[in-house]
Amino acid sequence: MEDSGKTFGSEEEETNYWKDLAMTYKQRAENTQEELREFQEGSREYEAELETQLQQIETRNRDLLSENNRLRLELETIKVRGHRHRLSVCLWLRS
Repeated sequence: MEDSGKTFGSEEEETNYWKDLAMTYKQRAENTQEELREFQEGSREYEAELETQLQQIETRNRDLLSENNRLRLELETIKVRGHRHRLSVCLWLRS
């Protein structure tokens, strides 16, 4: 509790002072509570947005990895065909 160091002219003046101070603190607490609620709501919305973005990115990443693997296999197949073709050309030229 705050000690104001004040002296009061009457009991009513002191009572009013402490009531006013209590109301000020009560209003501050209510304002702070409302700010907290707004912050928490904003945080939840932001978290949901980030979660959605993360899911989209993870899906895109999986798609890209699959495409990469497919292209690697295709490249390997082309290399093998090229090697076989060169080999058959060499054999043909020797005969």
